[in-house]
This record gives sequence, C-alpha cells and structure tokens, in this order.
Amino acid sequence: MKNLKVFLLVFLILLSVIGISEKVITVGVFTWDVPIFEKIAQEFSKENPDIKIQIIEIPWTSGDIINSFLTAKAASGEKFPDVIAQSWEPIVYPISQGWIYPLDEFIQNDPDYKYVPDSVQNAFKFLGTTYALGERLHFNTIVLNLDLLEKLNLPVPSYEWDINTFMNLARRATTREYSGIDNLWEFDAFMAAVLSDHTSFWSFDINKKRFDLTNGGWLRAVELQEKLRKVPGLDASTLFNQELRDQGELDDYQKKFGEDSDAFFEGKILMGFKGTWDWDEEGLKSLPWKMDMYPLPQDPEIGMRQPIHINYAFMTSTTKYPEEAFKFLKYITYDPKGVAVKFKYVTAETDAIGNPFWFVPATMHPDVLEVFNEASFIPNGVKYMLENLDKTVHVDLWKVIPGWFQAINDVMIPTEMKIRSGEAEPAAIAAETEEKLNEIIEEAWNEFIKQVEEVQKNFPEIRKQVE
Repeated sequence: MKNLKVFLLVFLILLSVIGISEKVITVGVFTWDVPIFEKIAQEFSKENPDIKIQIIEIPWTSGDIINSFLTAKAASGEKFPDVIAQSWEPIVYPISQGWIYPLDEFIQNDPDYKYVPDSVQNAFKFLGTTYALGERLHFNTIVLNLDLLEKLNLPVPSYEWDINTFMNLARRATTREYSGIDNLWEFDAFMAAVLSDHTSFWSFDINKKRFDLTNGGWLRAVELQEKLRKVPGLDASTLFNQELRDQGELDDYQKKFGEDSDAFFEGKILMGFKGTWDWDEEGLKSLPWKMDMYPLPQDPEIGMRQPIHINYAFMTSTTKYPEEAFKFLKYITYDPKGVAVKFKYVTAETDAIGNPFWFVPATMHPDVLEVFNEASFIPNGVKYMLENLDKTVHVDLWKVIPGWFQAINDVMIPTEMKIRSGEAEPAAIAAETEEKLNEIIEEAWNEFIKQVEEVQKNFPEIRKQVE
C-alpha cells in the first residue's frame, strides 16, 4: 500500500511537470481545413508530446482571407496565431507590417530542406531573408484527351514533348468535328516562362525584378499564339460569338459542336490549358473520357521549365515559442513524415461522388514521392512533374511582387487587347510596354524594400517584447 502511494505521488509529480513544460502552439487554419488539421495536430503531438497544437479557425471572407484576418487581429490588439497553415495571398503585405518571423536560422542547416527545389526556396526570400515555406503547389498543365488521340489515330506524346509536337497535334486534331485546343487566352503569359531561360509570367525577370518583353519569352509566345489562331477552328474559343447568341442565332461554336454543347467536357477538343487547381474547381476528376495532365511543351534548346504556383505557410513574428512553432511549420510543409501524414488525411476526404481530394507537395523527398506515386487517382503526368520539381519556375508573382496587379491590369492587358484586335504589332510595342510596366514595378518595389529594411531593423526589438 505504501509503495502504491509513493508510485501515485511520483506519477502526479510527473504529470504536473509535463503539464508545466507543455508549450501551446496556435495554428491559424481555414474553416474548411479545420477537421483535417486537427488530425494532423494529433499525429504531430504523438511525436512531440511536449508541444500542444491548438487550431484557430480562420473563417471565409470575400477578398484576402488571411491578410484581412491578421489586419483585424493587429487592429484589436489580439495575439496572432503562431503559425498560419496556408495562404495564397500577397505576402508582401504582412512582411511589410513586420508580422512574419524570418526562418533562415531554422532551415539553413536542415538536411530535409535540400529536397525543396530552388524555385520554392527562393520564392519568399527578400533581402536575403526567407519569410515563408511552400505549403503546396499547383502546376500549369495541358489536359490531353487520350481517347480522342486514339480515335484520330494520333500518337501519344512523351511528357518531354516539345513545342513543335504540341503544335502539330493541335493542327492534326482540328477537323470539321473536333478542335485542337479549348482556348489560347493566356498562352503568351505562361509560355513566356517556358520559352526563355530567365523569365517568368509575361517575361518578368525574377532576379532583376523587371519585365523583359524584348529579350524574354513573351515575343516568341505571342508569335506561336498567333500561328495557332490562324488555323481555322483550332482554338475553339474563337468560334464563340455572344452577340449572335443574344440575337437568337447560332454562332460557329454551336454550329460545329451543338447548340448547348460544352465541347471540352464532351470530348470534342483534344487539349485544354488547365491548372491542377481545376481538378476540383472545374470537375476534371469527373471527365467522361480518359485523360492525363501534361507539363507544358518545352523548347529543346532550353529544356523543361514547368510553371508552378506556390501556396505558402509561415510563422508570425510574435510567437512566444519560435522553435516549437517551426517544428509544426516544417511538419506541414517539407518534413517527409509530416507531409505524408497531411497527404493521408487530405486524400481521405472525398467529394459527393467519392473522388478523393489531393495536393502537390512542395518537396522532392524520396519518401514523399513514394507516397504521392502510390495514389492511383492522381494523373501520371502530375507525378512526372513532381519528380521533376527541380525544373520549375515560380509564376504566381502577384504574391511576391508589389505593384503586379497594377502593371498587368493597367498596361499588359490593354496591350494584349490591342495585339489581338490587330491595332498593334507585338515587336513594335514591346519596348514601350516594357518601360511602362517597369516604371510601376520599380516604384512599388523600392517602397516595399524600404519597408522590409525597416522591419528587419526593428525585428530584434519585437522579439524582446515577446520574450
């Protein structure tokens, strides 16, 4: 009996010590992801019993969800969550406000970080400081109708297909009954990242923080775009005429495919420019024909340059326990065990007809590749792209380049409309357009960098107040 009392006393003391030493890390999560992250948190805590993860729900709102949430917290004097689990919004705003904790002290000697490709490692780095980690990726892809290829007796291309193969297939698939591609509206934007060894979307040079329309990939992309559009019926979107429809008449699209036809989903178009985000948003998982998602065709002289969009996660600058917060941040971004756990719980969720959800990890760690490749519901082309993540280029630059929306909306889009209408020749207006774009970017970038310099100078003082 005496021994039992001693045992219980020791046990209670141990419990109290564990309770005292347990550190609570709060994690901001979108409403729809709360059930998944609660399961992830449980798995994490099994490996890290001294860290308790508390999930903070971030409700949906129109506009920027995360940035609005942080702004409201700052205005009310409330504490930020220690970790924000996912964002796809402009990161330049919370960085400029001093709300993000720099990560270099944690990642610089981490052997797992070497499996994160340079395109992701450098995406959220400013003045040599890393502010966020890639949480999941999206690829620009071409959805290829494999059934229609077979029906038209066309060869199945390699994932390393080049631009000539792509154009040849698009032409040969264009008949009185079928079209080669659904639309070419942003072909010049994303192919500018593929057809150059140094530019991204719309020929933006990430390293120099300048548009390079004259020497980047844009001019060539526009040239190829126009060549394809000159083939009658190849670009199905050019057959659409809303004015005729409003008058009760059939346009060329309806005459070719049927009055109420959705030609792409009905299998009457060989290829479609889609992103991996369209798997759910546009129902690609429910297509009635056999498909695959291909990387964008490459220039053999340049090699593969696959555009990626990067959703990210970060730690807030006011976290009381940065080491523990980083452990969880790593767990959901590039830790091979953690990413496998997240993948398990995300893919366990299904839509109304039983199709699993999934995401593209931001790491090439062999253990992660193995888990990803075992998923039978993911297109083989996407698996190929993940295996070649080191050949990617960051393209969703509106997240990291201040002034991006203004430059594109005020200058680039009007310029493209002039080109499409025949009012201007691309080569003739490239230099002038480039200058206008760079005036906007330079002004916004210089102002942002001043803010970052101030934030970096003040960061030690912020930490003193917290610690």
